[in-house]
Amino acid sequence: MILFEGATSQTPVKKVTNKAGRTTLMQDPLNVIKGQDLNTKNVNAVSKTPTSSGTKAASGSGGGTVVVDNGGYYGGGGGGFDMAAYLAELAAQRQAAAQAAYERNMAAIKNGYENAYGSLTGNYQSAVDRLNAARDKSMGDVNSDAEDSLRQAYINNMLTRKNLNQRLSAMGYNGGATESTMASLENQYGNSRTGINETLNKNIANLNMTYGDNLAAALQSFNNAKANLDLQRMQMEVNATNALNNAEAQAVSSMYGMDGSYLSALQNAVNSQGSYAYNPSQATNDYVAANVRQAESAASGANYSKYLQQAMLEASQGANANTIKNNLFNAVRNGQLGIDSLYAILQQLGAA
Repeated sequence: MILFEGATSQTPVKKVTNKAGRTTLMQDPLNVIKGQDLNTKNVNAVSKTPTSSGTKAASGSGGGTVVVDNGGYYGGGGGGFDMAAYLAELAAQRQAAAQAAYERNMAAIKNGYENAYGSLTGNYQSAVDRLNAARDKSMGDVNSDAEDSLRQAYINNMLTRKNLNQRLSAMGYNGGATESTMASLENQYGNSRTGINETLNKNIANLNMTYGDNLAAALQSFNNAKANLDLQRMQMEVNATNALNNAEAQAVSSMYGMDGSYLSALQNAVNSQGSYAYNPSQATNDYVAANVRQAESAASGANYSKYLQQAMLEASQGANANTIKNNLFNAVRNGQLGIDSLYAILQQLGAA
């Protein structure tokens, strides 16, 4: 195995050590490989006489003398230094070094790609999670809005029916409201419910469309970023292969550039989903509140104070407004609270 120490352009001399551990100085062999004639540069004589019985002196055309070890690449019998064998060994060493560098480069490129790809997928999954959370929140708001409007429509219908019967009785009509009048009230109530459900369905459809658009935008930005990542990897691998083919033991960059627009695109999709606004539903069978006497009558209900205090306590403890309304509404359905009392409590809470 030949070991050599480099020389610069100012000192084109190399120290060569053969298998036996003996050294000599000679012209820079890399210059020879690059096409320069060995005889164009000769070194000063290291020794004009044999340094040992195992060495001989070879003269160059420029008059200098190079001591060549007979145990290395000296041909013997006056044949001179075997430069072809020396250069072949040197070329083999360069190729082996280039191959080792190539393998290191390819491993670094692969590792860098996996890290960069992991970052891409991590950012994308985070964006998808936030999109899902924003959609779920909006879906909950849409459904809560519809439920609140349906409750209001029911309360309006019940209060209107009761108030109408009270007024007719006060006018001497003991039979209560006529069938046609009651049918009209039910028709208004039914239309109100239909409108609320139609608004709910439109809100859900728009929400799903918005979510689909934002998810598609996030996926497209991910695919674009991955394509850019793949292109960078391919170019790095081409550079590593070229270095190997040129027998150059150079390090190839394995740093992947992250496109800043990728993260911006993901954030834009999340912001778009978070800013989704639904169209509020509304009970259309309006109820005009009864006069003060009716409100006082409602307030005198046996369970009015109990449920009012309970509702106010729940509100002070941070209970959701829809939860409070649901509890009161269930009390009405179970016959524990009158419809007038319910409406009065809602007015007290500012939720009517």
